[in-house]
Amino acid sequence: MVQPYLSRIDEGERALVFLGGAFSHAMRKGPVLTDVGIVDNDRDAHPDLVPHQPSCAELDLAHAALAAVPARDAPLYARIDVAMGDDGSPVVMELELVEPNLFLTHSPSGLRRFTDLVHERAAAH
Repeated sequence: MVQPYLSRIDEGERALVFLGGAFSHAMRKGPVLTDVGIVDNDRDAHPDLVPHQPSCAELDLAHAALAAVPARDAPLYARIDVAMGDDGSPVVMELELVEPNLFLTHSPSGLRRFTDLVHERAAAH
């Protein structure tokens, strides 16, 4: 995966979690790469994790990213990682559909929604 460097990445990356196509919760992560040219394989993958209230622009962007997924039904789960572009508008960094960290330990209601959704989808099949 190749990502452009965003000068505002120090403001953190936002992780918007969707369950069954509906927004559940969001977290803000601090920057992972803090020293240019230094590879730190022991670094924390999600440093300085705190709850985040996404803006309307962030939510609109995340919904648009999900709408681009070529599937009949909404994915069981998804995480859309967003950062701020140089002009202050949100940009998608990653659309995580396979084994993302959903930060469910930081959202008790998200954990409950996730387990209910898994149960519901399992019962339907």
